[in-house]
Amino acid sequence: MLYFATSSARGRRATLNKDEGEGIRMRKWFAWALALVLTLGLFAAVQADGEDLGIGSAKIAVLTGTTSQGEEEFRAAEALLAKYPNNVVTATYPDNFSSEVETTIGTLLSFATDPDVKAIIFCQGVAGASAGFQQIKELRPDILLITGVVGENPDVISAQADIVMNADDIGSGDQIIEIANGWDCDVFVHYSFARHLAYDTIVARLNIFKENCEKYGIELVERDAPDPTGEAGMTGAQQFILEDVPTVMSLYEGKKVAFFSTNCGMQEALQVAILNQPNAYYPMPCCPSPYHGFPASMGIAVQEDEWGDFAGYLSKIADVLKGKDGLSRFSTWSIPLNMAMINGGFEYAVEWIKGGCVGDRADIELLAASLEKACDTEIKLSNWYMGDGTKLDNMFLILVNNVDFNDY
Repeated sequence: MLYFATSSARGRRATLNKDEGEGIRMRKWFAWALALVLTLGLFAAVQADGEDLGIGSAKIAVLTGTTSQGEEEFRAAEALLAKYPNNVVTATYPDNFSSEVETTIGTLLSFATDPDVKAIIFCQGVAGASAGFQQIKELRPDILLITGVVGENPDVISAQADIVMNADDIGSGDQIIEIANGWDCDVFVHYSFARHLAYDTIVARLNIFKENCEKYGIELVERDAPDPTGEAGMTGAQQFILEDVPTVMSLYEGKKVAFFSTNCGMQEALQVAILNQPNAYYPMPCCPSPYHGFPASMGIAVQEDEWGDFAGYLSKIADVLKGKDGLSRFSTWSIPLNMAMINGGFEYAVEWIKGGCVGDRADIELLAASLEKACDTEIKLSNWYMGDGTKLDNMFLILVNNVDFNDY
C-alpha cells in the first residue's frame, strides 16, 4: 500500500544563479545537440525486437550517470533499453558534471532532436537539469520531463520539470536519527561540503538532524569533506573518508558514533571505514538502497539477475556483516530508490503517452500507482514545501522503511 503524507522544509534557502535561456543560446545548443547526435551517435538505441509497450514508435529517453557515479541508475536504464529497445534511448552525463554542465545540457537537448521522444527521465538530476529542461520546453513542449535525486534547489527545478522526485529528506532526517538512537549512539557525524550545503533539501535535512540529535541527547558533529568534483576528485574524497573515520573514532574513544555522508561516491569508503571500527555505525546511505556502496565495500559483486532481487542481495550483505559483527551497525532501505525513480518514472511516462499526451502532467494518483508497481513495497509519498510554506505540487518525496539486517 502507498501512503500519502505532508512534509515541511525547515532550513535556509540558498540562492542559485538562474540560466537566462536566451533565444540565441537556445538555438546554439539545439544545433550543437543535433550535430552531437549525428556525429557521435550519442543515443544508445538499438534496432531489435522487444516487448510491446503499446505506445507505437514513441520513445522514452533516460539520462543517468556512469557506473562510477551511481551504478543502480545506469543499470536501471540499461535494463529498460534491453527490454524495450524500440521505445527506449539512453545516455550518460559526465562524471565531472559540475564543471561540464554544458555537456549535460547538450545531451538533454540531443534527446529532443528525435521527434519520437515523448518523455525524458533524468536521474540523478545534476546541475544542468533545469537549464536543459527549460530549453526543451521551448523547443518541444510536447515532451514530458521527469527528474529524480535533484541537484538543484526545489523551486528552480520544479519550475522546469513536470515531475520531480526525491528521497524524503525531511522524513529521513527523523528516520536516520531514530535509527542511531535505537543503537544508543552518542555521536552523529555529518560529512558534506559547500556545494551540497547550498541545496535546500540537504540543508533542511541537516536542520532536522540537529533537532533530533538535541531531542535524543546525541552530539552532532559537522565535518567538511572534499568535494569529489574538485581538484582531488573522487579518489581524494574517498581517501579523506578512509582516514577521517578512524580519526573521529579516536576523538570519541569508547563512544558509539554514527556516520552519514551527503555524497554518493563517498558511501563505499564510508562503509569500509565503519566496518573496521567496532563502535562505528552506518544508519543509511545518502540515496538509500541495497546497492549503494555495498557491492564494493562488502566485496560482493552484483550479478545480473540480482539487480532485481533486492531481498536476495540484502541477505548477501547480511552474511558479510555477520562475519564483521556489523548486523546491528548497518541499515538501508529495502529497495533501491534511484532505480525505483527511474522505473516508476518510466511506468508513469508510458501511461501518460498512452493517454494521448494530454491531461495533468503531475498526476499524483498516477505517480503513486507507477511507483507502487515499480517498488512492490510499502512507501510514503508526500509533497515538498518551501520554507515560506509554499507547496510544490509537482515535487514528490519518497520514504521507505529501513531494514534490520538481523532479519536477513
